[in-house]
Amino acid sequence: MKQEFFYNKLIIGGSLEALLYSFVSETPIIIKEPLIPFELEKISDLEDFKFLGYEGARSVYKSELWDRLTFLLSMGGLILVPNIVKNIRSERKAFSITTIDNSRIKIRYNERIDFDKISNSSVNVYDWFHVHSGTVHPHIFIEDMKSRFVNKLFFHSPKRVGLNRSRKDVVAFSKIRTADIETYENSESYARLKVLKMMKDNGIRGTANGYNKRGVQLHYAVKIEHSHRDIIKNYTPLYTTTQILEQRRREGKLWNSTKKLFRHKQISTLRGLYQLPDKI
Repeated sequence: MKQEFFYNKLIIGGSLEALLYSFVSETPIIIKEPLIPFELEKISDLEDFKFLGYEGARSVYKSELWDRLTFLLSMGGLILVPNIVKNIRSERKAFSITTIDNSRIKIRYNERIDFDKISNSSVNVYDWFHVHSGTVHPHIFIEDMKSRFVNKLFFHSPKRVGLNRSRKDVVAFSKIRTADIETYENSESYARLKVLKMMKDNGIRGTANGYNKRGVQLHYAVKIEHSHRDIIKNYTPLYTTTQILEQRRREGKLWNSTKKLFRHKQISTLRGLYQLPDKI
């Protein structure tokens, strides 16, 4: 049995900006490809997002905001078929969707807004490392201005169970041509070698290991272990966050239900529910 729905206006996108625009305008959205922000990228001004329940001085990451928007939009019925999609086919003024139980849905629309222009030339690559020796130092950020491979190091509190939050693990950022992503020169192993060199060149030393005969502190070598690699596509949104926030917000049903949620502190994030196909 085929179900059919019609929407006057429909957003196609998966970026933070696309979700924010959907919320502000209360326009339905199909998440063509989830473009979740880098996990350690913070929101610069929380004052702009008070209407989403953010208050106080704590740090909020863009990935957390992405999670919150998907939750609120799904709650408001604005994320269409979020977690039951098996296949999507684009047609003239419509999408034909096959669900995981082989049901068919057709979504027709009058106006389509393609929000995210994805670049196929390069990707942002984040290599996450556990630091086993060399966790204590003052650095938060190290940059190599001469290279696009392991261009930046971000130091952060470890998420591993049982470790002191004052210790630091590290994430290496690279901007790599899509065609070169599988080469050894852009591999996790090569990234590890460069991370070690950058840490040592910036005075980071391993765990203390006593003193020599002259009373000078000795240290073990810096030791790191690759955890995983995140590959995030580059994109250009139709509107920036600033441009979206400057628009007048439509204070409709979603707006009112969101205010009620935060008034009673009934909020959570459910990123795992929004598993969509990679392509339309």
